[in-house]
Amino acid sequence: MLLIDGGLIFRAFFALPPMTDPKGRPVGGVYGFLAMLLRALAATRPSHLAVAMDVPVPENRRTLLYPAYKANRPECPADLAPQFDLLRETLAALNIAVLRAPGYEADDLMGTMARKAEEDGMEVALLTGDRDALQLLSGKTTVQYVKKMNQTVTYDVPRFAQEWGILPGQLVDFKGLAGDSADNIPGIKGIGARTAVKLLQEHATLEQVLDHAHTQRGRLRDLLAQGREVALLSKQLATIDRRVPGLCAPADCALRLDRAQGTAALEALRFRSLMSAFERATS
Repeated sequence: MLLIDGGLIFRAFFALPPMTDPKGRPVGGVYGFLAMLLRALAATRPSHLAVAMDVPVPENRRTLLYPAYKANRPECPADLAPQFDLLRETLAALNIAVLRAPGYEADDLMGTMARKAEEDGMEVALLTGDRDALQLLSGKTTVQYVKKMNQTVTYDVPRFAQEWGILPGQLVDFKGLAGDSADNIPGIKGIGARTAVKLLQEHATLEQVLDHAHTQRGRLRDLLAQGREVALLSKQLATIDRRVPGLCAPADCALRLDRAQGTAALEALRFRSLMSAFERATS
């Protein structure tokens, strides 16, 4: 199963020059997203495919826990905002499953679907530009991390462990300690990445680190003792929910591209340069 983060439309929008369709609508983000999707299809040849879409940040369940969550993000550009609906319409024409759930982010949807697919005996690949997804790595799940539109790095458990010095499941503990400036997750002020890794190499989880705060020396001991509450909140914010209710079954995401409707949709948007890649995907 290939699971694609709909948030990649942001990467596509900012990476490409402005584009419009014959109706004058901005379409650069949709074009770039579909280009990445078709490239991933050619590389992975999945039997199942779904695109996971975020809800707006104010409707995110994490914002209810911590109103400052992602508050550092700039507003969505005016030319990008209407492209989300257009992307959903185009994916529907191609007959590609779209995952959405009120209150949940794309990571939660991918995490839940990856769990279900693993339980069904499937191997899973995630295509995303969000490092949070690395916590989902397992013996059956890999992450294709998008650094640039045409450049991805594939992570498995050994590669993550080598680069980070911890295991994928400890990523949320790491963020509980060090925070995450990209999502405005606070962590414990004064504890950086190196210290967080060292602590998690000594004690496997954030909770164990905090319970053993008294064994640390001086300032670090005080930081851990004083930062317990914010650290636990930060871990909660960073943790992908793998039990999103109401999500479809993996079998409902079987890849059956609609060649006729898809070709018509791409032609209407004047995405002719994508046509050959789409035809190969449907052959």
